[in-house]
Amino acid sequence: MKGFLQRVFTKRRETPITYDEAKEMAASPDADVRGRLAQRHDTRPEILYFLATDNDSSVRRHIAANEATPVQADVLLTDDVDDSVRGSLAEKIAHLSAGLSANETDKLRRMTYDALDKLARDQAVHVRQVISETLKDIADAPQPIIQQLARDAESVVCGPVLQYSPVLSEDDLLEIIEGTSGRGALSFVSRRRNVGEKLADAIAASSDKDAISHLLGNKSAQIREETLDQLIDRAPDYPEWHQPLVDRPKLPPTAAGKLARFVAENLISVLERRKDLKKDQLDAVREVVQRRIASGEFEKREDAATEAKMVKGEKAGKASAPEKGEPKDGKPAAAAASDEEAEEEPAFEKALALHAKKKLTDKEVAKALAANDVKFARAALAVLAGISPDAVTKVLNTHSAKGVVSLAWKAGLPADLAVKIQVKLGHVPPSQTLNPRNGNQYPLSEDDMNWQLEFFTGMATTGLR
Repeated sequence: MKGFLQRVFTKRRETPITYDEAKEMAASPDADVRGRLAQRHDTRPEILYFLATDNDSSVRRHIAANEATPVQADVLLTDDVDDSVRGSLAEKIAHLSAGLSANETDKLRRMTYDALDKLARDQAVHVRQVISETLKDIADAPQPIIQQLARDAESVVCGPVLQYSPVLSEDDLLEIIEGTSGRGALSFVSRRRNVGEKLADAIAASSDKDAISHLLGNKSAQIREETLDQLIDRAPDYPEWHQPLVDRPKLPPTAAGKLARFVAENLISVLERRKDLKKDQLDAVREVVQRRIASGEFEKREDAATEAKMVKGEKAGKASAPEKGEPKDGKPAAAAASDEEAEEEPAFEKALALHAKKKLTDKEVAKALAANDVKFARAALAVLAGISPDAVTKVLNTHSAKGVVSLAWKAGLPADLAVKIQVKLGHVPPSQTLNPRNGNQYPLSEDDMNWQLEFFTGMATTGLR
């Protein structure tokens, strides 16, 4: 026996062995010998099946990885107690799965599909991850398997197929986004090539700032002008969005001027070098830049290479106004504004009347919030803060926690009520609200809150969307 084994292992792997020699190797007490046999592609199926129950996990792992292993042995190994064995099996079957479907009629193909489906639900994350990594680029990978992986609770499993799989349609991805539970799915989807407008809208409407950052940095993503405008309105609170915004392939007409009001100095230079901006757009950028420089409003942070913050004293409302009669939502700007004002007028008049009688208190605002009287609550904020209803609308529609807190502060409301206003009126996710500090103190400095209000009131005054 010893002489036989030496003869086998001193020859090339491709050297054929007889059936009797293979049986002797399979019966060897040496796991290395059985392992060598388990790796051979000319080993008879029945011997490979026999080795699938070997006591040594390394032997079973070789059987799992061997493409010559019969499907019956693969099915057996899906229940192996060793994760590494199932992992090797998962990688092999995933490579062989192109073209498989859940409706296979051929017995062996059906068994292969069932084995893959079982492994895609394996309790070990590593096993599911192996399948996801293997199938992510395969155009004819089994759709039900991809759907299962895309909805996996672990990001290392769902991520590869969400970002790369051509099997997932836009409708599939929209459904997944709608049912996501904060496991990073949005970030993976936002990095896909050629993200469509519907997907981009869904991502932009979310509270996932990282996913939005990836979307803005995705040059192939198709983002509508209106959606991009809304993100620019929210961007002052998210410095990580600034670089991808100024680098977007195409900016809406008013975007450059708006960006110039809050991005860092180095990013303004990027705007000025863009070749696609028209003269009036460049003029708007330069006007804002000159005003900021003249006022000494550039204050460097430690990470000034990527972000900056304008300090107290900036008059954001001096930015260039849009062209007279510029459309808004299909209507002239003046007409659209009039419609909005008319809708809010009764609530605003009520708030003014209460304020004149000194009865417009924080209790009235809290009562309106509890009753979901959104119109009156918004009107009360405008009256108490002494700013226009348009500016209040601008703050609330951007879902900016800092902006809403600043609005509540300006209205003289308690800091704990500002939390309810963030959620109820500003639709800020509860996990992202700014809460009072040291009892009932506002969480931002007065300078910061004043700047927030100047920024938003400036946008409302100039008509910037």
